[in-house]
Amino acid sequence: MPLHEEVMAGIARKTGLSPEQIRKSSPEEIRAHLTKKTKKDFKITSAFPFIGRGNVLRDKLRSSKDINRETDKILGL
Repeated sequence: MPLHEEVMAGIARKTGLSPEQIRKSSPEEIRAHLTKKTKKDFKITSAFPFIGRGNVLRDKLRSSKDINRETDKILGL
């Protein structure tokens, strides 16, 4: 199995959501799903400045549209 498929299968196992469901969901919907699944509060935060290699969120949260665009770029879609 190619690495890309292994990563996608691992994400689906861990989150309980398929990559397509994740792509179509907003960060808030994913947060609510993971909070319900794990029975633990799940927060998406940004801490800037970040010491080290840098914070990918910089000083704001990113929209699902931006996240999807970056994911497609990384995966070569």
